[in-house]
Amino acid sequence: MMSRLKFFLKVRLPFALPYIFSGLRIGVTFAVIGVVLGEFITSQAGLGYIILFSANNFETALLLAAILLLCGVGIVLFAFFLALEAVVMRVYDSR
Repeated sequence: MMSRLKFFLKVRLPFALPYIFSGLRIGVTFAVIGVVLGEFITSQAGLGYIILFSANNFETALLLAAILLLCGVGIVLFAFFLALEAVVMRVYDSR
């Protein structure tokens, strides 16, 4: 007879992990978008402010650099959770 905790760790959690990591990858993408939108509205610094400032002053190079940096941050965070998923799934598949 398994305890509730052991049943959760051995059966439920391994089957839920793909869904958990899918949610994390989607969530981190929306979090980056939300931070920039928040900076569009209220901030005096940050990438959202730089994007608005450079768009209003027709500084195309600065605008594209800020957007490229923002894309890079999103890709790095997405790749981090993708790699973390691979490591965790390898650990749970070996059991």
